[in-house]
Amino acid sequence: MKNKVIIGLILFSALWVSCEKWYDTADVSHASSLPLFTLEGGDFISIVKQDSGEFEDPGATAWVNGSEVEIYYLYNYVDVTTPGVYSVVYYAENPEGFSSTTSRIVAVTFEDVSANDLSGTYAGTNWEEVQAAVIRISEGGLYKMEDVMGFPGYPMPGRFVDLGQEELILLPGEGYFGEYDASVGQYTNRTLSWDVVLLTAPYEGIVIPVTWRKVE
Repeated sequence: MKNKVIIGLILFSALWVSCEKWYDTADVSHASSLPLFTLEGGDFISIVKQDSGEFEDPGATAWVNGSEVEIYYLYNYVDVTTPGVYSVVYYAENPEGFSSTTSRIVAVTFEDVSANDLSGTYAGTNWEEVQAAVIRISEGGLYKMEDVMGFPGYPMPGRFVDLGQEELILLPGEGYFGEYDASVGQYTNRTLSWDVVLLTAPYEGIVIPVTWRKVE
């Protein structure tokens, strides 16, 4: 089933919701606030694979200084028949034309994963002295981890999604060695495995296979 897993268009690393202001110092000082988003249902949704049908987005709103502004989809394709991780991307502009974006993670799982619990403390097998905590964020299968690579003293924090049937997706992230890409991984009741694919020079293109063993 692994080759049927789709890592959807994942743009998370470029999609920070910002409340910073743009300043124009020509003539008169001016501040322009960027749109802030509210995602109905939160920024993570998990649904079990369906035989047919379409994904119904719960919706989103965008606000600038208390006034609602129009919101657009930059990308909203989710295949509910194919397990994987997808990203729904939202775009809005303020009255001056400055824009911001945000995204929602949508996981399509092989099965109901709410009874799975992969949280705990794990030890690296590449560098065994390194341990990292895994915390379940959502019963829909979203987890965060203190370090996904395990190189001593140089953490690479991240998140992953449990798809069921012992498959997972490591989401894109960033740490000491720069950005890393999404990758398909596996798990058992005692281990987590994935590739850390580095994207930032001078490490760009380096792929590090990683396995973590549960210790408690």
